[in-house]
This record gives sequence, structure tokens and C-alpha cells, in this order.
Amino acid sequence: MISKFMKKHGWKYIPGILFLALNSRIQTLAPAALGKAIDMLESEVADKALVFRQAGVIFLIAVGVFVTRFIWRMFIVMNARTMEVFLREELFRKLQRLPISFFAKQRSGDLMAYATNDVGAVRMTFGPVLAMSINGIITGALAIFSMVSEVDRRLTGFALLPIPIAAAGIIIIGNLVRVRFRKVQALFAKLSGFVNESIMGIRVIKTFAREDEWLEDFTRISADMRDANIRLTSTSSKLDPITAITFGLSFAISLIYGGTLVSQGLLPLGSLVAFQGYLILLERPVIQLGRIVNMMQRGLASYKRLSGIYNEPEIPEKEMLPYPGEIRGAISARNLTFTYPGMSTPALRNISFDLKAGETLGIAGPTGSGKTTLVSLILKFYDPPEGTLFIDGVDINDIPALSIRENTGYVPQDGFLFSTGIADNISFYQPGIDEEKIRQAAELAGIADEIESFPNKYDTLVGERGTHLSGGQKQRIALARALIRDPRILILDDTLSAVDNITEQAIVSHINGILSEKTSVIISHRLSALRSASKIIWLRDGEITESGTHEELMALRGEYYATYTKQMKEAQQHGQQ
Repeated sequence: MISKFMKKHGWKYIPGILFLALNSRIQTLAPAALGKAIDMLESEVADKALVFRQAGVIFLIAVGVFVTRFIWRMFIVMNARTMEVFLREELFRKLQRLPISFFAKQRSGDLMAYATNDVGAVRMTFGPVLAMSINGIITGALAIFSMVSEVDRRLTGFALLPIPIAAAGIIIIGNLVRVRFRKVQALFAKLSGFVNESIMGIRVIKTFAREDEWLEDFTRISADMRDANIRLTSTSSKLDPITAITFGLSFAISLIYGGTLVSQGLLPLGSLVAFQGYLILLERPVIQLGRIVNMMQRGLASYKRLSGIYNEPEIPEKEMLPYPGEIRGAISARNLTFTYPGMSTPALRNISFDLKAGETLGIAGPTGSGKTTLVSLILKFYDPPEGTLFIDGVDINDIPALSIRENTGYVPQDGFLFSTGIADNISFYQPGIDEEKIRQAAELAGIADEIESFPNKYDTLVGERGTHLSGGQKQRIALARALIRDPRILILDDTLSAVDNITEQAIVSHINGILSEKTSVIISHRLSALRSASKIIWLRDGEITESGTHEELMALRGEYYATYTKQMKEAQQHGQQ
């Protein structure tokens, strides 16, 4: 990603570096100018005009430093900000191109940390750190050269003796900073994920009166992060004392030895003052060396984390290409066996069925039997083995995922909604769609009357993840979002689990006319929703144990029969109550 950015914006660093070099050169003129002014004042025949002229030179040097600093900051710092935006956009773009399997193994807190802390740390490396490094190298080199050539070689040698000790200490501490910063970043991601999960699950936490326990968990994670930050700070804080002590020693040496030279008439007082000025100029780069190492180690650690995301394999390009054929909606499976990546036990075993276009497949079974896994394969969230799953007789691996999803309406069980208005959620696939179509979809989903009862109707904000709505309302809005697409294939993953039997029957009767024109796959724990399905399969431990129509499965008197009978009795008892 850095190389990609540099190809487009790297040239902006060139004028910034040139003005930074000029700024460094102008700074090194100041000690000599000040030393010359001191010698003029010390002279018995001091010329006031020359003194004022020298003061003007010092003022012009100050103006030059200000102007050049402003210009290089405009180029380097602003370009670093541009890089920050670029990296963040590329990260988000990358996340959009990654397969579902990637997100299954990631925590939301980690991903948020990548987009905030890590991108910011990389920006600091290519902004302030870059500027301090170049400025330090040029200023330090020019200062040492001036100390040797314009003042005294021996004085320079003695005064700089402690500097290598400081440099070695800074490098050693810098390596420790990198290790401890990685720990801080990892804990920040953990804390972010915990806070995000807490906000999303606040109703559950309050329902089970787990506030105190949840607070204890947060306090523990927060304390771990505090301790990690303290260790990081205690390590990095050693950098300033090292440089302060080192340069304190250098100043002491220069004053003692330089003062001796001045008293012996071997060195003008102005030259000693200039030497102290050069030493001050040299002190700043060495002091900044600690900060540079600190920030660079943080930036490298963050870039390594970001590179892990950028290097993740994307969804293959062929999955995003248009499909030359027409998807009618026939679905079939032949001895489909599937194991999730990284797992050893198959989630599905020897699944076989044939579903013609326009028919409905009902899928039922206990929790964890593989129902959602089968749907995920039809949607190409995961790739099934070749020759095991087909759409219109074509191996699903030969059909781009984009084409399948463009022709499929999917309603997940959780009924995820975005924190916008109801109309925006229903028209998600095509913003700006006709309002009448939005209302029609809401009618079919059995949610229109409730929406009309809201003060802002279809402009009602649903809250983050739909927190302002009930579970049933969220599911029906998600259903409307799928129906408005008029897809060839409609997949309902326990979509009506949060509504009562009466509402469910009303919705089913509303959409039955539509279902007859589409291929439908309906997962439901409530078996009454599957009675009109063309075919029903009962899954247990990833295998089909029963298959047939509702009447055929009832005649088998197996698990389907037992579950359906139990549910009907419970519904009757509930109705009597």
C-alpha cells in the first residue's frame, strides 16, 4: 500500500525535503552570526552600525527559519495526512473485497483498531518522524562540520565523546518500546471489541442483571491496558533522561575546556558562544532520536498489522464478473460434503436434493445441524467441493458469486439493520427507489401498518443495529428489504422466529403468491411455516435424516412428525390461555 501511495503522491515529499534541508542549513547559520556579534561587542572599537547590521542578519535568519519551516510542513505533514486518508480508504476497500471466511476469524475490535490507531501510527512515521529524521541528519552533520571547521577540532572531539553512549542506549530502549507497543495495540483492540459488544448487547446484559459482572470484566481489561501503557511509558520515558545527562556532560566539557582556551587567548569568546549554539542544535536531533525510534517502532508494528490485512487473499476476480447465462433458480446438491476451513469435522455430509425453479425447499432440524451452512454455500460465502452443488445444472463454482447474489434475496435470522431510516434500510440495494415500491414491500412483509403508526413513518431512525425496534419488526423490515429486489431465489433463514403464530401466518399468506414465482429456501424452527414447501429436508449432525413433503414426513412419524405435533399442541394450549 505504501508503494502504491508513493507512486501517486510521493513527489510531494521532494519539495518538502528540499525546504527542510534549506531550513536546516539556515538554522546552522545562527550560532556563527551570534558568535560574530559577541566578538563585535567585545571589541574595544565596536562599530554600532556593524552591530546593528549583524542583528539584522540574525533577524533575517529567524525569518528564513520560520518561512522554510512553514513550507516544508505544508508538503510533508499534509502529505502524511493524505496518506492517512489513503490507507484508511484502502483498508475499508480491502475489507469489502475479503470473503466471509476472513470475518469469521476476526474480532470487530481488532478491525476498528486497524482503522484508527494503526493507520494513525503509520501516518506519524511518514510525517513527523520522516521530518525529524531528515532534519536531524542534516542539522547534526552541518553542526558538527561547523564545530570542527569554524571553532576547534579538539574541543569538538572532547565535547562529543558522550554522544555515542546516548545513541546506543536509545537504540536498545527503542527495541523494547516496539515490543511493548504491540502489546498495547493488542489490548486496545480487545478493549474496543469488548465495548462494542457491550453496547450491542446492553439489553441482554440488563435483562440478566449482569451489569456488575460486566463492569468487572471491563475493569480487568482496562487495568491490563493501563499496566501495559505504564510499562510502555516507563520504558520510553528513559529516553529523555539519557539524552539530558549526556548533553549535560557535553556542555560541561565544552565550558571547561573551551573556557580554558578562551582564558589562554587560543579561542575567541564569540567562537565559544557559537560552539555552544552548535551543541544546542546537535542536542535536539539526539533528543529527537529517542522520539524518532519510539514512533518509528510504533509505526513499524502498526504497518506490520496492517500488512496482514492488505495481504489477505481477496475474493477472486472471476467471482465479480458478469455471468453470460440467465439464472432461473433451480438448485441441486449431489453428495455435498463440506468442512469449514481450519476444522476437521464436516459441517455437512452427503447432502443431496433437487429443487426446480419456482419450487420451495424447507429446511428444518435441531440447532447446529448445518442449516445455515447449507444456505451459506448456496450464497457462495464459502466454496463447496466441485461437482456437489449446482444452480440451473451448472456447478456453482463456475458461476460468479456476484451474479448469484444479484439474483438472490437473503434474510438472515438476526435481521441486521443499518442505523439509518426504515425506508433507507428497505431500499438498501438501490437507494432512491420509488416510495410506492417501498410501501408494497413493507405490505408484503406485514410491517406496513406498524411503520405508518410511527411519528416519522418511513423516515423513522431504527438506531444502531435496529435497537429502536422489536425483534419481529427488525426481521420484517429485513424481509421487505429482500422482497423489494424481486429476486429469482429467496432465502429465509428463520426469518419469522421473533413474531407470533398469527403474524407469521399472515405474512406467509401475503408472500405465498410471490413464492410461487421464485425458488425459495426457507429455514424455520417453526414447522408450520414449511407446510406448503415443495420439499422439506430434516437435518441432524449435518446429514439429511428425513426428506419429503409435509404430508410424507408426517406419515413417516419421525423427528419432523414429533416436533410438528409438539409445536401444534403448544400453539393450541397458548391459544386457549
